[in-house]
Amino acid sequence: MDLIEGKEKSKEYYDQVAHTYKQMYEENYEKYPANLIRLKLLIKRLKEIKTKTILDVGCGTCAPMIKLLKEGFDVRGCDFSSEMIKIGKDQLTKEKLDPNLISQADVEDDSSMPDGKFDSILALGVFPHLVNESKALQNLKKRLNNNGRVFIEFRNELFSLFSSNKYTVDFILNKILDFSSYHTEIQTEVIEFYSKMYGVEKPKKNSEGKISYDDILARFRNPLTIESDIFSPNGFFVKNIHFYHYHALPPIFAEKHAKFFKDKSMQLEEPGSWRGNFMASAFVVEAELH
Repeated sequence: MDLIEGKEKSKEYYDQVAHTYKQMYEENYEKYPANLIRLKLLIKRLKEIKTKTILDVGCGTCAPMIKLLKEGFDVRGCDFSSEMIKIGKDQLTKEKLDPNLISQADVEDDSSMPDGKFDSILALGVFPHLVNESKALQNLKKRLNNNGRVFIEFRNELFSLFSSNKYTVDFILNKILDFSSYHTEIQTEVIEFYSKMYGVEKPKKNSEGKISYDDILARFRNPLTIESDIFSPNGFFVKNIHFYHYHALPPIFAEKHAKFFKDKSMQLEEPGSWRGNFMASAFVVEAELH
């Protein structure tokens, strides 16, 4: 799956889940409350740095935005999903807030983005689905006040080393080993070794010759290299990395020992813990302009 196709599929996905999306931000959410944990840590941080104006890129159906507005922030929002925006406007109206605070936009299309300058810009659940992260960062850069901050969420590539599943095999073969330089016999033995170790089907080579699984739907990023990979080249300095959605055990245990898994994972939720590099499946980069 190429990036353009992946982005279009992501848009279709968010259109489909728009009607239930706000549940992930509710206190009584039955599943792991990762989005609510993320929202709470961001509100705390936004208050600490005395943010007043916010652009919420990927505002969805506005559950986070409504919370931010009620906390006293001046917020505008946008999202690439037409269904998300439609429901978001309804939610704002129900809360007696201005539905025109949000609009449909693509962060990679500068002309579609809201005008103005903001103290902080949020992009949560957005960057994993982009074709060109640099273009998106440049568009955000234009809308940031001096000394402003961006808060951008990424899926944690290093979590693959802890997850003990197909993502582990994919990461080892493509990112750790110099796999392509091995001759065919060694490649075959290595694939069989790691597939057997983690109990997964043997992956196949994709069109680029890399070992991959077809159902990896979004881009992962390494927190140890994220600054040099995309932020520094686009004129940003990383101030903090906030880890969230911890896993007390590899995901295979999540259903078998659901309550234990959730309770122990919740106890680990500490944005600045070194364990987050490996045990958290996502992180938010807080960055400012050079």
